[in-house]
Amino acid sequence: MDERRCPDCDVQMKKTRVTAEGIGDLYVETDRDGGVLSQLGIGYQNPLHAFLCPECGITTLYADIDTTESE
Repeated sequence: MDERRCPDCDVQMKKTRVTAEGIGDLYVETDRDGGVLSQLGIGYQNPLHAFLCPECGITTLYADIDTTESE
């Protein structure tokens, strides 16, 4: 996940870090598939990776998801 291209400029984006005033890492929370934790409303946290375009400044976030699991 280290190489991304800008959707606007089509140049190589640079990996960067997005923070929330030292609160911790950013993540996306998704539903769990069944089980006790799902019934309690506790989601699954997927880390986010940020990329910045050196040309236009657009910043994109990508979730670290497991694409090998079946739905």
